[in-house]
Order: sequence, then structure tokens, then C-alpha cells
Amino acid sequence: MINIDFEKELNTEQYAVVSAEAGPHLVLAGAGSGKTRTLVYRVAWLLAKNVAPEKILLVTFTNKASSEMIARVKSLLHLPQDQKLSLWAGTFHSLASRLLRIYGEAVGVPRDFSIMDEDDKKALLKNIIKEIFGSLDIKRLPSPSIVNEVISFASNSQITIAESLERKFPDWQPLQDYFEKIKVEFDKRKTAAKLLDFDDLLLYWYRLTEDPHVGQVLAKKWEHVLVDEYQDTNTLQAKIIFNLAKEHKNILVVGDDAQSIYSFRAANIQNIFDFPEVFANCQVHKLEINYRSTPEIVELANAVIASNTKQFAKNLQAVIPKYIKPELIAIKTNREEASFIADRIQGLLADGLEPSDIAVLFRATHHSQYLEMELNRRQIAYELRGGMKFFERAHVKDVLAWLRVLYNLHDEISWRRILQLYEGVGPSAAQKIYEAIVSQGNLELRSLNIRLSQNAQKSFSYITAALEKMLIRKDSNLLELLEIIIDEYTAYLKSTYTDFYDRMEDLEQLKLFASNYQDLNTFLTEITLQEQFAEVNSGNKRNNIVLSTVHQAKGLEWQAVFIMNLTDESFPHPMAVSEEEQEEERRLFYVAVTRAKKQLYLVYPMANLSFSGFKVLQPSEFLADLDGRLLNYNQLAKSTAWKSDGDVQYVAEFDDGVADSDGFLPDVSEW
Repeated sequence: MINIDFEKELNTEQYAVVSAEAGPHLVLAGAGSGKTRTLVYRVAWLLAKNVAPEKILLVTFTNKASSEMIARVKSLLHLPQDQKLSLWAGTFHSLASRLLRIYGEAVGVPRDFSIMDEDDKKALLKNIIKEIFGSLDIKRLPSPSIVNEVISFASNSQITIAESLERKFPDWQPLQDYFEKIKVEFDKRKTAAKLLDFDDLLLYWYRLTEDPHVGQVLAKKWEHVLVDEYQDTNTLQAKIIFNLAKEHKNILVVGDDAQSIYSFRAANIQNIFDFPEVFANCQVHKLEINYRSTPEIVELANAVIASNTKQFAKNLQAVIPKYIKPELIAIKTNREEASFIADRIQGLLADGLEPSDIAVLFRATHHSQYLEMELNRRQIAYELRGGMKFFERAHVKDVLAWLRVLYNLHDEISWRRILQLYEGVGPSAAQKIYEAIVSQGNLELRSLNIRLSQNAQKSFSYITAALEKMLIRKDSNLLELLEIIIDEYTAYLKSTYTDFYDRMEDLEQLKLFASNYQDLNTFLTEITLQEQFAEVNSGNKRNNIVLSTVHQAKGLEWQAVFIMNLTDESFPHPMAVSEEEQEEERRLFYVAVTRAKKQLYLVYPMANLSFSGFKVLQPSEFLADLDGRLLNYNQLAKSTAWKSDGDVQYVAEFDDGVADSDGFLPDVSEW
């Protein structure tokens, strides 16, 4: 006997969802509205109505979410946590694996198949790439990561390789035929070895649902299908769900179109928009009571997303007491921005806030560089999510390795790092080259007499040519050296990484940092100190300040949140040009705003320090869209083009216009 007072334990909106009659239901769950609670109680409701557990399918996007929901269902039903609950629950991929073990032979999948992890997948692709591209006379071949992303995006989006290349990596379109050959050979070898990758799990599950016999079995297997985070489903996942529920139509999906931010992973926001048409007589529910944030933050969030034209209209309402308005802070330079945020963080800590209650969010990882350095200087421990700490990033370390060998030709670690970036130079060849350089005692590589393979010799000629350019400029300024290195490194970067443009931005930031140093020794010493500070101050990650990309912050919350670098060149992302891309960027900003519980700081620099001086910036257009009465802001922020300017409280000014100890800041009296 299940004894739960559902109506008492849920709010009116949640209860309407939980107690809904059979049929199709779309639940639009606003940020902080208790969607997980609603799904958990829905499962309990179905069980209370004598639906057999094995007749319920609960699809989540992470194994953690699935485990937590099942644990909460058991707790709600007063069941021991070690008791098995026979409902079907899990991620799309885990459920697909389970089903293919049972029914896979119907679509050509042997029961004893193995699942490839990403490393194994890339290792196989690497061999195929060499075989198929081997005859081409090009400096760099596309990496397994790039080929993998092209193939994966095509599969999950149900588009061709040609379309995937056009959308993801247009620079590689001239080699489309080769990518298609790789895909054919890759599938052939997986089949021969009884292997499936993660994309195959979804593809073959979809084929099961299309099979005349198995499709009927699966359509009758579950009487109720529930799906979490529906706004993040891709085209293939939506097709699977449709086929499972098209007969009984007892389908309940929960999501928030305003938080759809993963199109780069093939998530298709159109799935949630189309749901009421795909399932006729669909009942649409809205969860609009926000339990996370103050009314002031909720009001700002509503205003942020209101500018999007393509959305389900929602109006979040807060239930916790009023507090203070979010603050908009304009800062003169990006370096001062880091100092200001560090000051505020120290103030919050002094007021008794736990470090883990504070987060700084940004659009892209390279935005965090100056803040990381400032926190290291002040020995404030932080955890970086969504990427490595700046000087730990592979591409930054690769470029710095060139500078390190210029300064110290005996630096074996840096030599190995450089040499093994090149095709055909493995550990043994790298060791042979390094020993020859040390034995010779100088960097005149053309005079080295080393026996290498044909591929290694070809690569060594590129290394030699690049190093000769650097030696000519060795006594020039660091910027010139870095530009030579980055020019040489760009081909590798472009052929290796799927996020090429973001990594190039990191290297631009490295150049900006280097522009403050006159000699190589001082520069490398400062970087080493930064690395040591980061290591010493890594501390207990469970109680550190969090620095995170907004994408990595989705689903999380903090008492105090800073959103930094809110300029027209950073947020929205400069490559987001279409209306659809702009609207996704605004949804990303909405996600950032709704992570804050009590205190929210929107921060932007009015100028970037560039190699030639100042580069004046404008505030993000997302700020210009807002009503100024929703914010408190400092005097510098008055330049923002508000729709209206009303009852505003100016926040205290920081100590600006004073150069820091190393004289980094220029004269800003003109401000």
C-alpha cells in the first residue's frame, strides 16, 4: 500500500503533472522549478495506480540522474535502497545496450558484441585515416577526433557526411570523399570485430523500433514512457521515443526550451517545439514556480529570455524572500576585471560565505586567464570546470615548449613534446633527435646527421625550418617569437582539435600576456610560478571557488555568481551569426543568470589590452536588451544602452585608475 499525500507534498503545477491522465504530456519545467521532484513523484503515482514497475520506462541523460531518481522513488515508497526496482531506467545508451543484448540479432547485432570506448574508437580511426589519406601530399591529416566528430554528428543528426562537414568543419569539405571512405571502412571493421560505438547503440536501437516484429514488441513492452531533459535530445533519440510511444501515446517528456544549449552536440531544439504536433491532443504543462533564486534574479531571467522569438512563453515566479538586485559592473580593462572579481570574492568570503558557494561563469575557457592569475597571486583556491587551467592546456604547453628549448636546449621534456607533435616521430625517434642536439650543443639542426624514417625525416624538415625562423628572431621581442611559433603550430591545431577556434583564442591570450615581458627568462619564470601557485592552491576541490564555462554549469547552483566578460565580442560568441545561433546564445546567458541563488554580478570590461594599446569594447547586446530598473550598477555602466533608466541605485565604485605593482595598467585618465 502506497501512502503518499501527493496533493499536499506538491505544488499545484507539479500535482497537475504527477496526477495527469494517460496520454501525451509535455512538461515545460522552468529553471529551479523542481522537475526532478515532479518526475520522481510521477513514477510513484503510476506505481500507486498499480502500474507494474516493469511497464515503466524512465529515460535520463546521465547515469547519476537515473540513480538519484530511483533512490528517491525508493525513499518515497519506504523501500530499502538495496531492493531491486524492476522499472526500466537509465540513459539512452545504457538502455540501448541492454535491449540490443536481447533483440539485437534482428538488426544484425550479435548478442556478444563489445562496446568501444572513445580511446579505442579513435585508435581504430587513426589507422584507417593513415591508410585512406596516406597518398595525399598534405602537411597534416585530420585527427581521429575531427573525423569522429563528423561521423558522430551525422549519425545523431541523421544527416549525410557532406552536411556534417558543412556544419562542423567547412575547412575540410574539399576532402569529403575521403571522409566518406573512412566512414564505410570504419563501419566494416566494427562489424567484423563485433564492435559498437556509442552512436551505434542509438542507431541500432532506432532500427529495432523500425523492425516489423521487434518494433511491435517494444511498443507493447512499456505502458508509460517518461523522458527527462527532452530539450537536449537529438534527432535519432526523438525518433526512438516516438516509435516507442506512437501506439499507446502514454508519453511524458520534461524539458525547458529556454535551457537548450547543446546544438554543437547534435541536440535539436525542434524536438521539443514539435512535440505537441507529433503527438496529437498533447497536454502542455508549465512549471513556473522557482525555488532557487531571489525574486530580483528571477525577474532579470524572465527579461533575458523574453527577447527570444522562438520559445514557449513562461513566466517564472520566485517564492523565496526579496533580497538585492543583481549588479552590473563596468570595468575599464580586462586586467582590472580580474582584480575586481577577486576583491569581491574576498569580501564574500570575509562575510562568511563558503568558497564552494561562489562561482565565476564565462562563455569560453580563454576568458578565465587573467582571473586565474589573479586568484593564484592571492592564493585563493579554485576549481576550473569545462577545461584545464590556462597554463595546463595542451596547446598552451605545446607553444611554450618551443620557447623553453630556445632558452634551454637541454630541456628534454619540452623537446619530446615538440618532436612528437609531428607525424612519424615516435618516442625512439624523438630520443635519437634529442641526444643528437645535446651532443652537438647548439640549435643548428641542419647540421645534424641522423637516420630517420621517411615520414620522420619529412617532419624533421618542418621542425628545422621553423626553428631557423625563431633563431633569427631570438633576440627580438617575445611577441614576434610567439607569432612564428603559432604560425607553425596552427596546422597541427587545426587538424587535431575539434575546438580549433577556441584554442586559437587561448593562444591570442598567451600573446597578450607575453606582451608585458621584455625577456624570455622573466616570462618563463612567471609562468612556472603560476603553475606552482595553481598546484599548491588546488586544495580541497569540494570547497573551492568554482570557475566554469556556462555549458558546464547547467544544472548547478551557487549562492553568489559572477558572469564575466559580457562584451559584444565575447557573449554572444562572435561566430554565432544566424538568428538561431543568436537565440541559443541568449538561452546560454539565461542559464548563466539562473544559476545564482542570492547574489548575481554581471561584469564586463570597457576595453581590452591589445598589443598596440586599448581596444574599446561595447557591452553585450544581451545587456542592452534589459530594462535598467532590474539592476543596480556602477557609474561606468551608465554607458549601456538601456531600454529605460529608472529608479537605480549606484553601487560602490572600486579603486580604479591606479596602476598595479608591475605597472601593467596604462594611463586611464581619459576615462
